[in-house]
Amino acid sequence: MGAIGVIGAAGLAAWPGAAAAQDWPARPVRLVVPTSPGGASDRLARLLATGMGSYLGQTVVVDNKGGAGGTLGTAAVSKAPPDGYTLLLTGAFNTINPGLYAKLPYDYVNDFVHIAPMTQGPNVLVVRPDFPAATLADFVKHAKAQPGAVDFASGGNGTSGHLAMEMFQRAAGIRLNHIAYKGAAPALQDVLGGTVKVIALNQDTALPHLKAGRLKALAISSAQRNPALPDVPTFVEAGYPDMVITSWAGVDAPKGTPQAVIDRVAAAVAHAVRLPQVRQPLEADGWIAFDGSPAEFDAFVRKEASRWAEVIRAAQIRIDQ
Repeated sequence: MGAIGVIGAAGLAAWPGAAAAQDWPARPVRLVVPTSPGGASDRLARLLATGMGSYLGQTVVVDNKGGAGGTLGTAAVSKAPPDGYTLLLTGAFNTINPGLYAKLPYDYVNDFVHIAPMTQGPNVLVVRPDFPAATLADFVKHAKAQPGAVDFASGGNGTSGHLAMEMFQRAAGIRLNHIAYKGAAPALQDVLGGTVKVIALNQDTALPHLKAGRLKALAISSAQRNPALPDVPTFVEAGYPDMVITSWAGVDAPKGTPQAVIDRVAAAVAHAVRLPQVRQPLEADGWIAFDGSPAEFDAFVRKEASRWAEVIRAAQIRIDQ
């Protein structure tokens, strides 16, 4: 080794952060979930935390910080020390929000290390059983016959269900009427009650209602059919190749987190999603394991952010903070 190499190695060893990274984690790790307790993200986080903890030999504590479409919890992590002890359960909302909000207290794409994907699941276009369409082609024909007269519900402007329907309208050449609710629960309740008859739901939300016959599915937004809904055709099968849309979850850390910590977190997430006690409940709800290196996950996040920004611009959606 040359003189520069010797000095560099000695300097690195003397740097306190290097030793801290090698010893990580020496205390419990906090996994911030930017939603309220009890929802799908919270459930994913608790499954993940248990699996990661078994790999790391330390407790991973779930910390719910909901509010403002996920921006409050995300902002809190962006300001945390980049030491690996504060992580973020991220998701599709964080690649959507930059296009929706004029000002955010962080740059999501660049202020975080996008470490590891965890899982992904599709949206399902569902309708009331009495809706006059048995297939996606029927739905398009019905909508084209009365432009702007067919209502669809969503959990609010800029939610994944809303944006999925905006994409579908553009792809199919139809015009629907958007009814935005303050949350997915009241939107779904009105669809079940018959006030509105169309909605795009995450597969885990749709599943129990489809099995009970309270809703019927016309198409699913995954690239292939979902094992939990094998009889539901994909949008791709129906002739809409760009309608591959997934809700997803993964783990981020503040920018500047040491590479040694990043590698350990990535390994812990990969370990967790392979565990039967994590994978089986996810698959039962239609979630699919989502693997990838930090570099692959970073590229995915950047591509998703660009994609949703284009959809949001085309639909002229904006949310004032």
